[in-house]
Amino acid sequence: MSIPESQLVTWSNQGAQTSSQNTYNSIKTALARHIWPTRMNYEVYLQGSYPNATNIYGDSDVDIVIESSNVFYDDRPLVLKQQMGWNKGSYSWADFRNEVKNALTNYYGSDKVLQANKCIKVKGDGGNRLNADVVPCCTYQHYQGATLIANGITFWTQSGQQVVNFPKLHLVNGQGKNTNCSSQYKPNIRVFKNARNKAQPNNPYPSYFLECLFYNVPSSKFSYSHTATSYCQIWCMAS
Repeated sequence: MSIPESQLVTWSNQGAQTSSQNTYNSIKTALARHIWPTRMNYEVYLQGSYPNATNIYGDSDVDIVIESSNVFYDDRPLVLKQQMGWNKGSYSWADFRNEVKNALTNYYGSDKVLQANKCIKVKGDGGNRLNADVVPCCTYQHYQGATLIANGITFWTQSGQQVVNFPKLHLVNGQGKNTNCSSQYKPNIRVFKNARNKAQPNNPYPSYFLECLFYNVPSSKFSYSHTATSYCQIWCMAS
């Protein structure tokens, strides 16, 4: 039994944006009011489904990046850095993470702030501010030889694993794909997210996985008919 086009159209609608913006603004305020021990340069921005416009009704946690540019990491060989006369800095990502946690704790209270494996969780207020997953990180530079290919972010989990992501590049690529698909890329991701939630409410597959998966579907397979697009995408994924 197929899903009616009318249901797919409903599922394609974007979820609310106001609460995510309020949450983002609140985190920015908490950081701005903090007295930093050093002259700190950082940037705060949203990542995930909210800035990518793939959020659906029922999405809650807001992913917020706090990126420090005072210290950066890259993937160039150590021997090359030594030849350039570079030395390891005295201020590390761990120092920055601890300072961010202090800023959030001082503003919201220790009962609202929890250190998780990959982020600092800030509990919402049950109203206009949602739960937030705050990721303190540092700038990461990806090189091929001596050529800088892309700027990203890096941080470490509580178990000691380094994580490297490129949220800004992911955002730009998604915008480009959506343009190439006559603005049908993001609505159809929302369709599949809703279908995923309907089939498996406690799903283990984040929005990021679906965005990357459908990014590789040829742009010509997207249609104004969500039914036709769904069939084409499933066919492409199975091929």
